[in-house]
Amino acid sequence: MKTLTITGYPGWLTTALLDDYKSGSAEFDRLVVLAHPSAESAAKDALAAYSWPSSVVAFDLANPDGIADRLRGCDVLIHTAAVIHVRKTADWYRVNAKGTIELAKAAKAAGVKRFVFVSSIAAAGKSPANSDLVESDAPHPMHHYGRSKLIAERALLAMHEPGVFEVVILRPSMFYGPPVPPRHVEIYKRILHGRMPLIGGGNYRRSLVHVDNLVQAVRLAATVPQAAGQTYFIVDRPVYTTYSVVEAMAEALGVKARYVRLPAVLAETAYQLDRGLSALGLYVAPVHLVGESHWHQSASCEKAIAELGYAPNVELQQGMRGAIAWCRERGLI
Repeated sequence: MKTLTITGYPGWLTTALLDDYKSGSAEFDRLVVLAHPSAESAAKDALAAYSWPSSVVAFDLANPDGIADRLRGCDVLIHTAAVIHVRKTADWYRVNAKGTIELAKAAKAAGVKRFVFVSSIAAAGKSPANSDLVESDAPHPMHHYGRSKLIAERALLAMHEPGVFEVVILRPSMFYGPPVPPRHVEIYKRILHGRMPLIGGGNYRRSLVHVDNLVQAVRLAATVPQAAGQTYFIVDRPVYTTYSVVEAMAEALGVKARYVRLPAVLAETAYQLDRGLSALGLYVAPVHLVGESHWHQSASCEKAIAELGYAPNVELQQGMRGAIAWCRERGLI
């Protein structure tokens, strides 16, 4: 029997991933979920809907000691667990960097054959105004979250051993689509009933990835032989802008978007404040998010298309309509 192990369940990406596997998996016969102790019960309840053999193991990425014994017999480990919004910047390094590295060491010691790490486009940094990031570009993360992911990436690639412990790194952009998280529901409500802040006209290049496209890439990364030892940006093929993303949301909602237009200097001021807070080891999410709102952050997925067989078929308008429909079916908006 081939065993798949995942971290970060139940979560947005992993729920979509297992929903996709639910329709049938030719690759794996058994599933093991490493769930945070606080989510162990929820994970067991959620897995009851799946027909394939599965088990849940309590696991804290911030304290991964002793996990190697529980990984024996695992063929592929898909690692999605991470912290994004924290109170102290040190938490990113403690969990996203150190925790991931220790998990990978345990996986290698246990005989895991492939380790798929869902990193982030943030590990690469922002893109130029008129071109997209590619995998051969030197990374220059702009904040501690991205740096924590890059530290983990580099350590994992140093552990890569062809045919023994194969590492594949995926760098998705921000993703969207069902199951829609509460923070996106709140954005849809704001567009529906209020006004959206728009920094500097919103003409900043942005890559997004629909969750179905990302799920496809994760499944390919787990099995495609030539992916071993490689890093891939995973994004929708078109590059959007901040403005076009909001307009697509409004179109899917059936309303005309209304804006609170703000100068770009506000974002630069917020970025400098964010840097100052970071120097003190602190993180304030609204300051951080405004501070990166005037960046270009776009990437090319051509390498993933050529080597993985990635085919990102869902694009922005279709994806947003599906997300809004999902929310309306559940009475969320």
